Amino acid sequence: MRSSDFTRSDRLSDQIRTEISTILRDDVKDPRLKGITIIKVELSKDISKAYIFFSPLNSFSEINFQEVDEALKKAKGFIRSTLGKKLNVKRYQSLPFKRTSSSQLYEWFLINR
Repeated sequence: MRSSDFTRSDRLSDQIRTEISTILRDDVKDPRLKGITIIKVELSKDISKAYIFFSPLNSFSEINFQEVDEALKKAKGFIRSTLGKKLNVKRYQSLPFKRTSSSQLYEWFLINR
């Protein structure tokens, strides 16, 4: 039975958020990416792009946003290929990462507590 509350893209974006969080925690070895929180994932209508919204603000180490952005650029190919293997979805051409502001992070915490 199908759920009328959630579309396929909603379920897939939640699954992508979970998997990318796991990949960053367990598989990516770059110390600049430790402590990053994946806030949400938005899919394009044709599911070829998954926009990844993240926040490094909960990290317990000193944050250099430029280094985090560089580390994500460097790890993007690995993340995309690992995600494709775990989800068995081959349509992702692009995984743009977008840093969230502190106000967006606060709003997310209010909604999800």
